[in-house]
Amino acid sequence: MALAFLGLPLLSALALDHDNLDPNRPIGMEDAYAVPKGEIGLEGGVRFNDRREGRTNVTFQPQIIYGAFNNTQIEIQGDLFTDPQSLVGANKSGDLHLGILYNFNTETLSLPAFAARVEVDLPTGVNSKGVDTQLTGILTRSFGRLRAHLNAGYSLLGSPQGQERPGAYRAVAAVSYPLGYPTSFRDTLIAGIYTRQSDLRGQRNHTGVEIGIRHQLTSRIILDGGLGTEFVGPSDRAALLGTVGVSVGF
Repeated sequence: MALAFLGLPLLSALALDHDNLDPNRPIGMEDAYAVPKGEIGLEGGVRFNDRREGRTNVTFQPQIIYGAFNNTQIEIQGDLFTDPQSLVGANKSGDLHLGILYNFNTETLSLPAFAARVEVDLPTGVNSKGVDTQLTGILTRSFGRLRAHLNAGYSLLGSPQGQERPGAYRAVAAVSYPLGYPTSFRDTLIAGIYTRQSDLRGQRNHTGVEIGIRHQLTSRIILDGGLGTEFVGPSDRAALLGTVGVSVGF
């Protein structure tokens, strides 16, 4: 565990850890570690996407995370969009999202931690058809207090509509750093750069940067917030995007 590697005190087994990075909390990346076995996390976030063309989208992201087994967490999520009729791509408003993250190893002095994520989106949402699947590989490596992360994944649409791509890749490189150490260990700063294929054929990749922070309010509550922008992509790419959220552990 990265905290042990850093020589920092571990939190109790059933407490949330702000340095264990969950997907989209607050930026679109995660680290290679699952929540401890038996831990339940309820997460809720609001994400906005102020596009260069078209309406601003706001997304509500309720999620349940459960440490089902050692090094394994399962997730249930259902994003809700304020403008569901205009969505293209895999993520439709109201889809039931199921995911499993498995961590293969704890990092050593020579090897990074590695995890794999498998996700399924069931067509329960607005204008949604077919079962979409995603596979992601995740690497995490510590360099002193700095931690580096790589996420690379591929999504397959079960029933692409119109000009939607049948599949698309996504890659993220990010770093995280605990602020205030050694006098305090309540905040982690995260920054990342990403690129992903556009949802429609013939358009450029969405490429952008994000920065965010996770704050440990109590041993069971984490607050997060982040901002970003896309500097390359289709005409309706994000001019400004951001997330605010809260995670509660049980």
